[in-house]
Formats: sequence, structure tokens, C-alpha cells
Amino acid sequence: MRQLFLILCAAFAVSVVSAQPPMGHPQGGDSGKHQNPSKRIERIKESLQLTDEQAEKFAPVYLAYQREISGIRKGLKQYMSSYEGQEIDEKVAFRLVMAQLNADADVIACKKEYTRVFKDYLTPEQLSKIFLVERQRPQRPPQQGGAPGGDAPHGAPQR
Repeated sequence: MRQLFLILCAAFAVSVVSAQPPMGHPQGGDSGKHQNPSKRIERIKESLQLTDEQAEKFAPVYLAYQREISGIRKGLKQYMSSYEGQEIDEKVAFRLVMAQLNADADVIACKKEYTRVFKDYLTPEQLSKIFLVERQRPQRPPQQGGAPGGDAPHGAPQR
């Protein structure tokens, strides 16, 4: 039973990592992490209501944080993909699950470390929202012209 559980966990971890959209994909869904850095900073500036001076000082620090988080995730993805096509036994399943957990711990440690740095650039209110803001998906402008064939929603019968 334990072996089956580990195999299922590893298969799930591999499928989650391999199901991630490619770097820079516009439908990334991971809250703009693959956005152009200036767009990302602009979104953070607006969401946290940073002054121009704050944004100028905060931007390089925030981008360094983003690069570190991205490096952790990229390393995990490379590790997980190194096992693609291999038979997953109990040892491999355990390694894959532990790699995911270790990467999660590294992300948390990075966030803790950068929180100490961010406090020098942000107000307490802004600091309290920094990780919530980065989870929010960027707002997409509404599409012009509505659905094809009129204003009927997608999938609605056309008359």
C-alpha cells in the first residue's frame, strides 16, 4: 500500500511539473511570473501603490528575488524531467517527492530572506501584501467585438 502511494505521488508530481506551460507562454497562469520584467514591476507598483521613488529602489531587489525563485523552480523542473521515461519504483518516487518538498522549502526560505530585505523598501502595509499581490493574475483587457457571430457567449446557440 505504501509503495502504491509513493508511486502515485511521484506520478502526480511529474505530471504537475510537465503540465506547466512553457517559459514566456502568455497563458502561463502563474500570476505573471514570466512577464516582461518592466510589466511585472509596473503591476507590483500599481497593486502596492508604490511611489515612483519606492518603485525605483524596490525594482532591482524584487527582480533579484524573482530570479532566485525562478532558479529554484527551473532546477526542480530539470530534475523532474531527468526521470521522464524511466520506470518509477519506490526509490525514484521517494526522490521525486522529496525533490518537490525540498524545492518548496527553498522557495519558503527565499521568501523569508527577501521579506527581511523588502521591509527596507516598503511600508508595513505594502510588505504585508507583497506575496498576495504576486499571486494575483494580471488583468487582461476585455476583448473587442465580443464573441464571433454577435454578442452570444461562447457555446450559446446562434439564431
